Amino acid sequence: MRGTKLLKLFTSKFLVVCLMLLAELLFLPALIFVLVVYVNNGWVDFALLLLVIVLDISLILFIINSEVNAEYKIAWIVPILLLPLMGAVFYLLLRKRKVPRRKLKELTLRYPGAEQLYAQDAEALGKLAAKGDFALQCAELARSRGFLPATDCYACEYFPSGERYAARMFEELKKAKKYIFLETFIIARGQFWDSLLAILKERAAKGVDVRVIYDDIGSMTRVPSNYANVLEKQGIKCICFNRFRPVVDVGQNNRTHRKITVIDGEVAFTGGLNFADEYLNITHPYGHWKDCGVMMKGRAAQSFTAMFLQLWTLRKEDEDLAKYVSHSPAGDVCCVPFCDTPIGKGTNICEELYLKIIYNAKKYVYITTPYLILDGEMKRALIAAADAGVDVRIIVPDTPDKRYVFSVTKAFYSQLIRDSDNIKIYRYKPGFIHAKSIVSDGSCCLIGSTNMDFRSWYLHFESNALFFDEALSAAVYEDFLDTCQKSVQVTKEQIKIGLPRLLYRAVLRIFAPLM
Repeated sequence: MRGTKLLKLFTSKFLVVCLMLLAELLFLPALIFVLVVYVNNGWVDFALLLLVIVLDISLILFIINSEVNAEYKIAWIVPILLLPLMGAVFYLLLRKRKVPRRKLKELTLRYPGAEQLYAQDAEALGKLAAKGDFALQCAELARSRGFLPATDCYACEYFPSGERYAARMFEELKKAKKYIFLETFIIARGQFWDSLLAILKERAAKGVDVRVIYDDIGSMTRVPSNYANVLEKQGIKCICFNRFRPVVDVGQNNRTHRKITVIDGEVAFTGGLNFADEYLNITHPYGHWKDCGVMMKGRAAQSFTAMFLQLWTLRKEDEDLAKYVSHSPAGDVCCVPFCDTPIGKGTNICEELYLKIIYNAKKYVYITTPYLILDGEMKRALIAAADAGVDVRIIVPDTPDKRYVFSVTKAFYSQLIRDSDNIKIYRYKPGFIHAKSIVSDGSCCLIGSTNMDFRSWYLHFESNALFFDEALSAAVYEDFLDTCQKSVQVTKEQIKIGLPRLLYRAVLRIFAPLM
C-alpha cells in the first residue's frame, strides 16, 4: 500500500509542479552564486553584497510598517535575517498582497441582476434587530466586509456528524427541480462521491442545471487532473478552481475551502464536509472522524447561491442572475451568512466575528476546531474572557491529520493553558475532529468551513453562517457537551515538555502564519 502511494506521488502532477517551483525559486540565488564564483571580481562581490544588504533592510522596514498583524511580520523577518537573499526572494514572490476591492465587485456585481442577490430585506433586518444591538453589529460587520445581508430561514437543522449531514443532503438533492450548486475543497473517488455523483447525473439527465466547483490542490491526488472535463461529459458543469501551476505566485495560496450545497434556491448546506470517504467514516485514516454542518431552508439559501456564483462567474458566461433571487417565505430563524475571501475587504470576517462573540460572552464560549493557530488578538480575547469568569472550552483532535500542524496546535493550546488557569482544552480521543463551530450563551452560534488558523482567516475562500437562534444554539451546545464526554482535558502536567521539543515548537510558532 505504501509503495503504491509513493509511486503515485513520484508520477503525479503535484511533484512535477513542486520541482519546477523549486527550480524557479533557486534561479536568482544560483545566478548570484555563479557571478561571485566565476567572475572573481572584488568590486562585483562588494556590489552584490551591498545590494543584498540594502534589499533586506528595505524589506524589513517595509514589513515593520505594513498593516498586517505582528505574527505575520515576525514570520517573514526571521527568514530574511537568517537567509538574507533566499528570504528576500521568498518574500517578494509569496508576500501577502492587497487586491483592490473592485476585483471582488467584478466577481459579485458584474452580471445583470446580481445586485438583487445582495439586497437587504427590511423584514429580515427588523427581526434581527429584535435580537439586540450585538446581533445588528455582527450583521453590519459581515455586510460591510462581504456584501451579504442579514436574512432568515423558515427551517434549519444541525448535523453533529458527517453521516447525518450527507444523508439529509442526499434526500434534498433527489428533490431538485431547477438547479444544484456544489462547491467543495476535496473530491475524492470512493463510495461517498460515487453515491453523490450518481444523484447528480440522474438529476442532470432530468434537465436540472448541475454545477460543481472543486479546488485543484485539495483534490489533486484524489481525482485525475482532467476531472472537470470528465464531469462536463457527464452533463455536469464544472470548474476546477485555481489550477496549481509551476509559477511562484502568492495566488497559489488562495484556495476555495468552502463547502456549499444549494438546491433550487430553497435549501442550502454548509459545514466541514468534503466529498471523501473518511468524512463519513467509511474509511478511518485518523480514527473516528467527527464533523458537523447545518441545513437552511428559506431565504438564507440565496446568500449561498451568491457565494457560489462569485466564483462561477470566472467562466464569464452571460447570465441574468436575477433568476436566482429566492422566493421562499420568511422565517423565524435569524441568520447572517458570510463568505471570507482573500481579496478586497472580505478577508478575515470569521475571525472578527469570533472575537465579537468571545468579547460579548457572559456565561460560556465553546469552540471546536481541527487546527488552533492563533494571532495575538485571539489569544488575548480567549484569556480575557476566561479570566473574567466565562467558561471557555476548546476541543481539538487527538489524532492529527497533519503532524506538523498538530505540533503547532499543541504549542498554541499549551500557551493558553500556561497563561490562564481557566481555559479548558480537550482532545477528541476517538480520532480526528474536523468540525468548525462556536456557540455562546445559548443565543448565537457560528457554523461553517473556517478553521482557527491563518490560512482559513487570510488566504482561503470560506463559507459560514452565524445564527441568532436559541433552538439551533442549543443543538450545537448539546453536541459540544457530548463531544466533551468523548474527549480528555489537557492538564498543565501534560504540556510540560523537554527543551528540544520546546525549541521545535517555538520555531513552528514563528512560521505558523505562513503554514
